[in-house]
Amino acid sequence: MDQPDVSAALLRATGGDFAQKLQTRLIELAGATDDEAYASRLRLVASGKRPLRTLLADPQWREAFGSRMRLLAEPPALDEEQRRALDDAVEQARHVASPSEDQAASDAADVMRRAILAQEAIREEELNGWTYVHDAGEKLDEPTVGDR
Repeated sequence: MDQPDVSAALLRATGGDFAQKLQTRLIELAGATDDEAYASRLRLVASGKRPLRTLLADPQWREAFGSRMRLLAEPPALDEEQRRALDDAVEQARHVASPSEDQAASDAADVMRRAILAQEAIREEELNGWTYVHDAGEKLDEPTVGDR
């Protein structure tokens, strides 16, 4: 896979270029860090070789983005016009993102598959102390030791 492994449900909700934009941003972040192990994990996610969800458990990701994620978790104060615009956008998204019964079943199976892959990757990183430098060309279960 050449792009981040983004679920079909997320792509339906965000539009066609979301995965490409995400990949570009992850590669930028990887190039901006001095931590080679973290950069390798970002590149794995960018290339689709590691689930996106693993970043939520990544200590370097949480350090860099944790405060922003907490801010985003709090709903912003909206005036009446902004609230109506948001309600309209949500309603439009519901129509676009409303899956069929078969799509919903497929999405649920996909969520479970991704959860298992993420749990396995996170467990691997926790066992090695988040210090391995992975070669983005290798499989996830073949990390390269990085004594950092």
